[in-house]
Amino acid sequence: MFALGLAVLVGALLAWRAEGSDPSLLVALAICLPTGWLLTRFPLMVTGINTGILVPFAPVLLFFLLTSHADRPATALLAWCCTALASYLVDRRSWTSRLFNAGSSLLSALAATLVTVAVQPAADPVSPRQLLAALLGAGTYYLVDALLSAVSIAVEHRRPLAAELLHPGTFVGGALFLVVASLGYLSAAVDLAMPGWVTNLTLVPGAAVVVASWGWRTAHQRRAQQQELFQASVRMHTVSTDAELVAALERHGSALLSGGQLRVLGRVPDDGETGRPLPPGPDGAPRWIVTPAPTNRDSAGFDTSAVEALALIAATAVHRVAQAEASERAALLDPLTGLDNRRAFTQQLADAVASEAAVAVLFVDLDGFKAVNDTLGHTAGDELLAEVARRLRATVGANGRPARLGGDEFAVLLPDGLPGQVEDTGDAVVAALRQPFLLSAGPATISASVGVAPAVPGEAAQSLLHRADAAMYAAKRAGGCRSVLAVDEA
Repeated sequence: MFALGLAVLVGALLAWRAEGSDPSLLVALAICLPTGWLLTRFPLMVTGINTGILVPFAPVLLFFLLTSHADRPATALLAWCCTALASYLVDRRSWTSRLFNAGSSLLSALAATLVTVAVQPAADPVSPRQLLAALLGAGTYYLVDALLSAVSIAVEHRRPLAAELLHPGTFVGGALFLVVASLGYLSAAVDLAMPGWVTNLTLVPGAAVVVASWGWRTAHQRRAQQQELFQASVRMHTVSTDAELVAALERHGSALLSGGQLRVLGRVPDDGETGRPLPPGPDGAPRWIVTPAPTNRDSAGFDTSAVEALALIAATAVHRVAQAEASERAALLDPLTGLDNRRAFTQQLADAVASEAAVAVLFVDLDGFKAVNDTLGHTAGDELLAEVARRLRATVGANGRPARLGGDEFAVLLPDGLPGQVEDTGDAVVAALRQPFLLSAGPATISASVGVAPAVPGEAAQSLLHRADAAMYAAKRAGGCRSVLAVDEA
């Protein structure tokens, strides 16, 4: 884009030399350079908080020059190109924005000049036709500049191009730009028809338009930012997981801040970044809200306040989510053994069956547990159940999911891999629980009856659990301390 703008500048220079190197260029530059720099500082952004189509006010000088130099359009275009290039390159935005805006302005100015020269009258620059030429040129300038900006935003932020072009603010900006362009024509017409001091009076309405539009932009931007901050607060207080919270924080924060990007990272902000700490995540690691430091001084104050507000809102939400997740985990665990409870096990079993995974269920019931409770006490019974849970974990390994269904009943969800593998696991559970238990109240010996039921394709989860339970009762009827395969039950 910038390279194309430089090509326009070179073309304007060659055309100016072909016109005879008009010396009035120096006077035009003396007027336009400081005025253009000032007007460039106060554009109007009409489509978003941190990105959007800019309505530039500096091009009023282009239409002033095209009217006052109606017979020397190359001089007018060259003076504007030099003004725009200097004004945008010393702007306070990022270098990417500076180069893009400079190139876009020069291309838009070329299109506007061609349209204006084609329509304007040959003799009298102070005429309705000249005003029409200036307005048509202004419309062309705005359309080209808006299209280039919309394409850039759509590509950078992956948004639909039509949504950027058809945003209501785009039409508001176009209307304002035509008003600004008419002021450029008015200033030139007054300058041609009246003494120079009268021309200076046109600065008053021009300044009024700039101040009014700047105020409108600021008020609109603050309202949009406050609305985004409110939506962020609502969303972060309705999410149920830490991952959802981080996603909401990043999405709303990126839309809220002038830098257009906010991330939750496990590091402190680097140079050129700003941020605030957050409470640790589920893994206990520290993390920060990190966003590029604003390059626009006008946005720096709000961005700092917004980041602090987001950090406070997020900190509250993090604690709420952590408590909710802890409560949810506690609701799925057996408090005595630390194993999954019946609710968790039945859900895991239902999910496995629904996914048509090859699984099997071991239904485990302790033999002789009531005698331990009666002779050694309930505290010893609880200690024994906790030790049973530990042995089950060790026996079934990382792939098995043991659970306590209630009382002295346990179940294990196993992958059904190699033939005979689940039967061997059932036998291993029986052998592990047959070993003596060394409890605080004294030694205890129990055994276990285990029912093994591999899943059948198309079988419901409740049916699978019922078959394992029936196999376990078959083991008990056979004397206990054994494992019975469901298909062997008769």
